Amino acid sequence: MNLIIDLGNTQIKYFVFENDTVKGYYAVLIDTWKNTLKKIKNKYPSIKNCIISDVNGTITKDLKKALAPLPIILCSSALKLPFNSRYKPSNQLGSDRIALLTASAMEYPNQNILVIDLGSCITYDILDREGLHHGGVISPGYKMRYKAMHNFSGRLPFLEPKDKTTSLGTNTQSAMHVGVSQGIKNEIMVSIAKFEEDFDYLTVILAGGDAERLPKPFKNGIFAHQNFLANGLNYLLVSNID
Repeated sequence: MNLIIDLGNTQIKYFVFENDTVKGYYAVLIDTWKNTLKKIKNKYPSIKNCIISDVNGTITKDLKKALAPLPIILCSSALKLPFNSRYKPSNQLGSDRIALLTASAMEYPNQNILVIDLGSCITYDILDREGLHHGGVISPGYKMRYKAMHNFSGRLPFLEPKDKTTSLGTNTQSAMHVGVSQGIKNEIMVSIAKFEEDFDYLTVILAGGDAERLPKPFKNGIFAHQNFLANGLNYLLVSNID
């Protein structure tokens, strides 16, 4: 069995794999990571290897100690990957993006792919049918846009994202909701259209927790399943075990 850990900015997700099948899934706030990990280790004593995708960096040392003596691999560009990348320097390509590109390469082979990850930031990455990662784009995500409007103004409130909005706001709060949701929707649509000019028959994959906030069906988009990133990490773990 393999333990896959996806450490984000606010949540930590644990996936227990047996071969290619997910046997256990846990998503908790980072503050409660220790208790959940203890439960997993007790429930699945057959776990032999672990890989961590870490975009947070605050608890990695403690996490490693808690996992000892389990062999651990950190997801990074130093691993053997199923794609080549033009990203320079390569170590600046985030582990979450590496995992998503890996899953894209494995689940959609021989295709031009745009994978869009809607998390704290929105990332766009192009992987061509030859397995070359051309690079990508990073922009603010939902909560970051709300936080920026609040922090860099005198009177705008801090709001939580709202899934359903109208086309025009009739007060400050609703106008902010429309600005964020329509801004992201329009950004994504324009980005897809631009990339389609350069890469024919483009497969668009929408991933991340905030992908569910997009209207459905979203033009040309394949909504990635819950285990998409984890599948990529499990592949990397199996491929890089000594």
